[in-house]
Amino acid sequence: METLNLKISGMGSAHCVGVVKNIIVKQDDVAIENIEFGQATVKYNPEKVKPETIIQEIEKMGYKVDR
Repeated sequence: METLNLKISGMGSAHCVGVVKNIIVKQDDVAIENIEFGQATVKYNPEKVKPETIIQEIEKMGYKVDR
């Protein structure tokens, strides 16, 4: 497993944190290490999922993601 640190713009409430959390946990071979307003740290299996895929799924919900 590798670690991916994400800065996420647009997470202004506990609801937003929950939405992002749900997006992350629904992806295979991805686990949340930490999530809070404006950031998330996830573990992922690089043989199964690309970081870009994780980011794209979060951005589909209207958030802006930077590494």
